[in-house]
Amino acid sequence: MTSSTRWLVGLLLALVVGLGVALAIVAGDDDDGTPAITATAQATTAEPTTTETTTAQPTTTETTTTESSGGVAPPSEGSGLGQ
Repeated sequence: MTSSTRWLVGLLLALVVGLGVALAIVAGDDDDGTPAITATAQATTAEPTTTETTTAQPTTTETTTTESSGGVAPPSEGSGLGQ
């Protein structure tokens, strides 16, 4: 047997032994489904909040039309570009 073959067999044997030990540890665990660390929760109560709602009164606006004085007169017919 060559030295590289011996190393390969040694590594595979170590791997098998390691997996066997890991399997023994997992199988030996007597876990009953409860966590090892238990957390306690404290219940807190909050004060009930109240919100006040108000309704806005509808607003009315008055529009008045006034004749404006000044400004530019609209163009008369026939005075456009290209005429």
